[in-house]
Amino acid sequence: MHEYDVVVVGGGPAGCMAAKYAAKEGVSTLIIEEDAEIGEPVQCAGLISKRAIEESELKSKSFINCELKGAIIHSHSYEVRIESPSPEKRAFAIGRSVFDKELAKEAQKEGADIILRSKVKKVKKREGEAKLTINTTGGAEIRASVVIGADGVRSAVAKMAGMKVTKNFLNCVQIEGEYEIDEAFAEIFVGKTIAPGFFAWAIPLGAEGIARIGLCIDKRVSPHPNPLLFLKRNLSEHPVIARKYKGSSSNFTAGTIPIPVGASLRRRGSGQTVRIDKEVGIMLVGDAAAQVKPITGGGVYYGMKCGKIVGEIAAKACLMGDMKVLNAYERRWWKEMGKEIAFGLKVHRLRCVISDKDFDTIFHTLSQDDALQLIKRKGDMDYPSVVFREFLKHPRLIKLMAMNILKYLYTK
Repeated sequence: MHEYDVVVVGGGPAGCMAAKYAAKEGVSTLIIEEDAEIGEPVQCAGLISKRAIEESELKSKSFINCELKGAIIHSHSYEVRIESPSPEKRAFAIGRSVFDKELAKEAQKEGADIILRSKVKKVKKREGEAKLTINTTGGAEIRASVVIGADGVRSAVAKMAGMKVTKNFLNCVQIEGEYEIDEAFAEIFVGKTIAPGFFAWAIPLGAEGIARIGLCIDKRVSPHPNPLLFLKRNLSEHPVIARKYKGSSSNFTAGTIPIPVGASLRRRGSGQTVRIDKEVGIMLVGDAAAQVKPITGGGVYYGMKCGKIVGEIAAKACLMGDMKVLNAYERRWWKEMGKEIAFGLKVHRLRCVISDKDFDTIFHTLSQDDALQLIKRKGDMDYPSVVFREFLKHPRLIKLMAMNILKYLYTK
């Protein structure tokens, strides 16, 4: 029988950061990862901000593939070129596998242990502890005072603990392929026939002429639930993607992104992302807790930030011998990004109901000099609500929103 103060299930950015910060506080900590390697398989577009890199606290930057100068956003009839006003606001294409492995190494340096190829089969209470049964070669049993579920979108820990964070997901696919790259700009494509309910992308990876090309769909508003059909169509028919794509592909990936439930965000302390028991503490973080940006789908920055919070609080609860300490987690993570996520849900819902003609109106409005200057001043990929709130005040966009309000209110 192995015993730890804190067991983290899942070795992604959120899980590794949670383990690192728990171990830093001096409690015994274990990461359980079901795959053979940390960071594999990759299920991420791999685009993060400079702020996220700083949040990672990694000294080595070997995971960076390409520094991007900005983005070009395409609707059916318009395109908007947005150049980062300073290096501080630039985004980076990264190798997630390398990135995750470096985060795991940092957790180990602080004293966390890691078990690979192990899957949690049960989480149950016994004598004031959470008892985990995992399938290692020896069928080991592990006890812990606090269990942190960082095991992704369809969290097994959440299911075993009876927590339901969300029932809605974005379905995503991506390839890496030869792609005509003039400058280091990410390209974003919107439209109901391109990526219904979300967007498609092409992210350059450097001077080799390789890009990550992919998309997500919200199947609730899509004529077909399989995103691969839309990717194939874009690669062969889209006027920009098909022209730039050179026909080769590798590293196919598919995955899902959670869409948070709005009601759970409004009810702080509702128990949606943390359950407190008098004797047992079970908590969720990262994708398992739906701590993602609904506007862009990104979760690395939020996951690491929440990972630090959950790790610190879990350790404190163990050191004090009081599971009620865990209540602070819900309040602290909400304060950091709860309102951002709640606003993002409204934007996502609106995106799902507006037409391609409406997208053209929006992009034509954004192409005006005053709007571009606003993006440069206030644009922030980690906190996109700042600039979106400003755009919604624009007279042309107010009229557009008014025309779509009934669809917004009554579309499930």
